[in-house]
Amino acid sequence: MAHVVIMPRQGNTVESCVIVGWKVAEGQAVAASQPICEVETDKASFEVPAGADGVVLKILHPEGDDVPVLQPIAVIGKSGEDWASLVGKDGAPAAGAPSEAQARLEMSAPAAEGSAPASAGTNPPAAQAEAGAAAVGFASPRARNLAAGEGLPLAGIPGSGPGGRIIERDIKAALGKRPELTAAARVLATKGAAVPGAGTAFGGRAGVADFAAAAAAAAPAAVSAVTAATTAPFAVAGVTGGAGDADFPGPYAETPIKSIRKIIADRMMHSLQASAQLTFNASAPAERLLSMRNRLKNSDPALGLSGVTIGDLVAFAATRVLAKYPRINAHVVDGAVRSFGRVHLGLAVDTPRGLMVPVIRGAESLSLRAFSERSKKLAGDCVAGSPNPDLLSGSTFTVTNLGAFGIESFTPILNEPETGILGVDAIVPRPTISKDGTVGAEMRIGFSLTVDHRVVDGADAARFLKDLGDYIANIDIVMLV
Repeated sequence: MAHVVIMPRQGNTVESCVIVGWKVAEGQAVAASQPICEVETDKASFEVPAGADGVVLKILHPEGDDVPVLQPIAVIGKSGEDWASLVGKDGAPAAGAPSEAQARLEMSAPAAEGSAPASAGTNPPAAQAEAGAAAVGFASPRARNLAAGEGLPLAGIPGSGPGGRIIERDIKAALGKRPELTAAARVLATKGAAVPGAGTAFGGRAGVADFAAAAAAAAPAAVSAVTAATTAPFAVAGVTGGAGDADFPGPYAETPIKSIRKIIADRMMHSLQASAQLTFNASAPAERLLSMRNRLKNSDPALGLSGVTIGDLVAFAATRVLAKYPRINAHVVDGAVRSFGRVHLGLAVDTPRGLMVPVIRGAESLSLRAFSERSKKLAGDCVAGSPNPDLLSGSTFTVTNLGAFGIESFTPILNEPETGILGVDAIVPRPTISKDGTVGAEMRIGFSLTVDHRVVDGADAARFLKDLGDYIANIDIVMLV
């Protein structure tokens, strides 16, 4: 009997994976342990083995396809064997023909919230499942985020995920049926404005002028309101709508935003749209911080502290200060604030594949040595492309460090659903004037704290930065407590 290869689940939070590339072709003989394709999530990439000796009878999804976990992706068997009896030609398990893939899918896939259990031996028709999913908006978080960012209603979109669930590729398919929108037009779509059927802006995109024209055709009385709402905020001297290629000087390169970069872009956009983000900047004396880092660097390697960095010390200090500010060590979920007693610290890591945020769980209880070792292990795994997916989610507060690049101030974007993220800035000399008028200089480190102003008041954010600054200014003393 042919073997159905399914998309493996990588971590509890992973819903789908993108097929980066196939390493085999249909008709090719493979061994059970041989990798047949490479896939990636928003967190890591990995190879999928064949799982059985035989011939590749069918590849069910092309490169670049976003496939839900536990769904069939290929069939391995004997040459000439009938694979369609196990898997439908559309890539879904064949109706009425229980296969290994279906059994594993039924055992592993989570049930839809609020849905009644199916009767034994019965399977609802696919069309009925899709219609039910579309009617109640049963969609994955990634699908909901993408739809919200593009102003696309979920109603009426058929789902191709397990049980008719609407997944990201369904949203992309629906978006493909309408013109691409300019940034300004996308804002209108998210506010409920009707999307026109065609666009006249650069590259065939629909711009604010197209929205106004569509509104005029549908309801002439509404055109003045739409025009006023769409043109005023985006008026720029010398720039007009409907620009063509001739308006751009010289040749240019165009690279599609896809894979993990597309996921990062969608999450950043949704974070800004879904919360009231406000950034506070402050600085603290860094003389003792630099001195302590120097002493640790030159300490006996047997102590395990010579690798502690400035970033480690600041992040370690933040975990201690957070104990006083439960609303900053928190999540906003369904209109409620979830404050946590423990600190699961996310550390933003720059990798060849994009930004990743591994999590140090229970960071507030670790020693400085353990904290430093853990952070380096997690960052190294991310850079190598082999992180544990379960350690890339669940953070309660995040630290991002751009100080090594000389950045003196920036605006970190919240890592949803968190209420706070700390940016670590560069250490730079600042002028000082003593009481007797003597001019001097002092090394200071900067901090940029972004909070969700819906639940964190400005005074609390200021107090957090003051306490963190006091901790850093006296780090050689407070580390002994």
